[in-house]
Amino acid sequence: MPNRLRLRGEEGRAYWSMVLPAFSIYLLVMAFPIVLSIVLSVSNYDGGKMFGGDPWGFAGFKAYARVFSDPLFWNALKNNAYIVLMSVFGQLPLGFIFAYIIYRKLVKWPGFWQGVLYVPNIISVIVVGLLWQTIFSPNGPIAEVMNSIARAGFQSRLEAILAGVGSLDISDDHVRKILDLAGPAALEWFTDPVPELKELIQSYSGAPMQELLNDLCNLFVQRWSPEFLSKSNVAMLPILFVLLWMYTGMYLILFLANMQKIDAQIIEAARIDGASEWQVMRCIILPSLSGTIVNSAILAISGSLSSFSLIFAMTGGGPSRVTEILSIYMYNNAFLGRPNLPLANAISLIMVVISFFLIVLTKLAEKRYGGKED
Repeated sequence: MPNRLRLRGEEGRAYWSMVLPAFSIYLLVMAFPIVLSIVLSVSNYDGGKMFGGDPWGFAGFKAYARVFSDPLFWNALKNNAYIVLMSVFGQLPLGFIFAYIIYRKLVKWPGFWQGVLYVPNIISVIVVGLLWQTIFSPNGPIAEVMNSIARAGFQSRLEAILAGVGSLDISDDHVRKILDLAGPAALEWFTDPVPELKELIQSYSGAPMQELLNDLCNLFVQRWSPEFLSKSNVAMLPILFVLLWMYTGMYLILFLANMQKIDAQIIEAARIDGASEWQVMRCIILPSLSGTIVNSAILAISGSLSSFSLIFAMTGGGPSRVTEILSIYMYNNAFLGRPNLPLANAISLIMVVISFFLIVLTKLAEKRYGGKED
């Protein structure tokens, strides 16, 4: 009996000697910050010295009340909802479809396409953000292409008006047609448009016609500026597109890796029995990946709510904060201007609750409608 007690005591000491270091690190890195965040969210702490500074104490749920009454919070929550929906109903379905196409070798060079689709996910988030910020900027390639199209169209119609005019001796009717083509831009340059524009055109007598066309295009064609990232009605579209482009490859790899664990003989038997590709995907592949789909959805939801770097690199929150999400909203309150740590911690805990709620819904949906992995 004493030997058994001594042996049990040695096993207990050995157990705790292995568990205690990891448990202590967990308490320090995870549990303590969570508890501290909860405490700060209901305190009146003003960001000074935590110990030895001005006294701080319980302030109730003022920070939460302020969050829910702030229009910026609801705007950030709406933007996060867009990202969650795009991630769950955009990245996951596309990742699955691409993975299925590659797995079933429905395209040539499947390894090549697998690499191409996954490459955006391994590029630095900051690099991706700055790259797409340039592409969508008013001076980026999209704006340049649109301006080139507008300029070419204006110049072709201008040539049609000036066709057959000798020595630039044009009539007032020709001038009025040019002014109609120029639109409101003409009023920016002329007090009395018809005679002043006529005089300007006639001053090019003897000069090449192309020089006149270029100068009139520069004068009248208004530069098209997309301003994608500052217009409230479209500001999130570029961000959603970039997130879709960047992270679809990650889910492709997850789905493809799990598809490769499915017994190929089952699929071949189904094909021999006359099953179509759609039936193979719906009746064999999807049920086999139900757990992977749920785990991917949880990953997409948690990542969508905590996404920060890409959006901050592309917009910095946007000049009018139209692209602000909850993590950037929390950052602005925690680090910009005078820190409001109770408010920032309240936001972070609200994010945790929302994430937990969505994950529970996902698990319930999987339990109700999902299949079972073999």
